Amino acid sequence: MDKRWTKHYDPWFKENLQYPEDTLYGILKKTVRKYPDYPALSFMGKEMTYAELLASIDQAAAALKVLGFHKGQVATICLPNTPHAVIYFYAVNRLGGICNMVHPLTPAEEMSQYINSTRSDFLILLDAMLPKHSDMLAESRIKKTVVCSINDYLSTVMGIGFYLTKGRKIPRFQTTQSLLTWREFMKAGLNKTAELPAPATDCRACAIYLHSGGTTGTPKTIMLSSFNFNALAVQGPQIVGLTKVPDWDPKGLSMVTILPLFHGFGLCMGLHTMLYMGIRAILVPQFSPEIFASVIIKEKPSYLAAVPTLYEGMLKNPKLQEADLSCIKAAFCGGDSLPGETKHRFEQFLKKRGSDSALREGYGLTETVTVCAVNPQLASRDNTVGLPLSDVLMKVVKPGTLEEVPPGVDGEFCISAPTVMMGYLDDEEATRETIRRHADGLDWVHTGDFGLMDEDGYFHFKQRIKRILKVSGVPVFPSQIEDSISKVPGVRLACVIGVPHPYKMEVPKAFIVKENPDDDEEMLRKRILEHCERTMLQYAIPREIEFRDDLPRTKVGKVDFVALERLEQGKRQAAADDEPTAS
Repeated sequence: MDKRWTKHYDPWFKENLQYPEDTLYGILKKTVRKYPDYPALSFMGKEMTYAELLASIDQAAAALKVLGFHKGQVATICLPNTPHAVIYFYAVNRLGGICNMVHPLTPAEEMSQYINSTRSDFLILLDAMLPKHSDMLAESRIKKTVVCSINDYLSTVMGIGFYLTKGRKIPRFQTTQSLLTWREFMKAGLNKTAELPAPATDCRACAIYLHSGGTTGTPKTIMLSSFNFNALAVQGPQIVGLTKVPDWDPKGLSMVTILPLFHGFGLCMGLHTMLYMGIRAILVPQFSPEIFASVIIKEKPSYLAAVPTLYEGMLKNPKLQEADLSCIKAAFCGGDSLPGETKHRFEQFLKKRGSDSALREGYGLTETVTVCAVNPQLASRDNTVGLPLSDVLMKVVKPGTLEEVPPGVDGEFCISAPTVMMGYLDDEEATRETIRRHADGLDWVHTGDFGLMDEDGYFHFKQRIKRILKVSGVPVFPSQIEDSISKVPGVRLACVIGVPHPYKMEVPKAFIVKENPDDDEEMLRKRILEHCERTMLQYAIPREIEFRDDLPRTKVGKVDFVALERLEQGKRQAAADDEPTAS
């Protein structure tokens, strides 16, 4: 296969790597042997070394064993980015179980569906969330529930502050044989680690369930193995540039782990890859630009991995205007399209504050754990998602076929890699639709993403295929319209959807959030339309513009265009219902 992208790799970036036949727990244990006294986790100012982390994981595994957990069982982890989540995750893996990762704010009805569809027997969640799940748990299949408090891993001073501001508002609950506090749970494993069986060794068995929209936009449960996760973790040192230096040492390096652990990007790149490398993961339990900025000022991290909205928040945060950011060695962006204008503004922002790091956009999907491609450090290019990683094959095919198209021609991204999922849980038909055997004998994920590969092997993501608009039969890409509109002075956020039109079938409608709430809407509307008329085809010019105070977000902070489509559909339906009918 033509892998023209390898010519543009950073000099230290290898075309092929060796991947360990080991579990998540197994690969972490090897890191602990190398760096036992290095800090592994930071949480609210308190650190835990690698040796302490492993001891806690073994103790938690022993506790799970005492409670009756066995190989192949499923544990639902419904927690923000806290030490409990990390410890429990690796403890389940040590015993050969499966971790079902769920958003900590999941409503009770949805939680019940996740528990039943994955056949979970164990659950871990925050005490603040317990009241809304109590009725559901009383009727669920869950055998043991572990209830955690943020206070479990705070210093004495921080613990008092937490109790006074938030902790005292959390209702107390009665522990039972099936409902334990985290401290009771860990106590059950105290002095029991010697009784643990040898760690599970099957790295190809299912280890993680992640929930995603799938390649077709319908909710799916994605099955991933330890091998899948470790294959991406092994890419870590060369992605962040550590392999530039022979015998590199991670001492003093850290990553802000703010992307949530129920998401592949946060769980693998923000946590597991860092722990594989011996880097400190700074756990941030709240996903917000303000907290992101505060953590950067306080912790002086080496690496950032975030979505565009968090970087936009950094640019506007007053605390960072005078900050020294020379600590930042690399910044990565994924999860959503990164406007070129945002990339440039952020890089200038870093440069003025002492860091020469580029903001490197990447591309990935949960079906391949997460990252498949990333911009190189030395030759990062605007408006591309970069080059495929080592041992990752990418190509572009004519949508709906297996036929590869030449460079420069739009089509559907397909991926073959060691990170390709095992499949969708209990959905063989959807798995066959997504993973297809091509004439080369390889299995390829058909991503549902539309774009092209250029002559140099850089990939350009344009749109989810499901999101492409057809205006009078002409393909129009909302993300390109959004990128263009975001360059208009006075625009903070833009999202474009298709709305019905009597003869064009559908036309673009733009939702805009103003930079300054006091700006005149009509003047800004005029500037946007004038800019669009200068820069895009007539078909792509928004026929409607609506100003909003904010835009809805998905659970990982992306602008939620699906929610806007639903709101718009409801509004139009209500308007139609209100129209008088002819008598």
